[in-house]
Amino acid sequence: MLRWHIPLATAVLLLAPSVGAAQQADLKIAYVDSEAIIKQAPGYTEANEQFNQTASLWRDSLETKRSQLQGLFEDYRKQEVILSPEAKSERQQEILQLENEIQQYFQSKFGPDGEAGQKQAELMQPIIERVNDAIDQTRREGGYSLIFDLNDGALEAGDPTLNTTD
Repeated sequence: MLRWHIPLATAVLLLAPSVGAAQQADLKIAYVDSEAIIKQAPGYTEANEQFNQTASLWRDSLETKRSQLQGLFEDYRKQEVILSPEAKSERQQEILQLENEIQQYFQSKFGPDGEAGQKQAELMQPIIERVNDAIDQTRREGGYSLIFDLNDGALEAGDPTLNTTD
């Protein structure tokens, strides 16, 4: 479902001129708290727990790598004065390499295009689709013209006859 991120008041003002005066009297608008609905939806708890287990494994791995880096750095600091310039350079490169690996790992798991976001989307998509279907069904059965999301003002469901795109 295409979601519009337009503040509720702006959306109503934008729609008012495009809807005929007779229709404006019948314009029925509502809002939902989609976050609360999703959290109560069947399957949410299981999907959330599954995501948290996977993310926890990634965080543990990241923490192990960070501890390893801290140990390397502390060893280097303790031995820095007795190391030859070549040994210093080698140790510094080892530390930098591990630091880069940690950054790459973090980005691959938790970055904007990381596995965590993909995994969460994969687990939540069926739940979100059911919630969106329920919201649209509520719109139709309740005679609502528009239903907005309380969380971000996004248009969750709209009467297709109000679409003035053409």
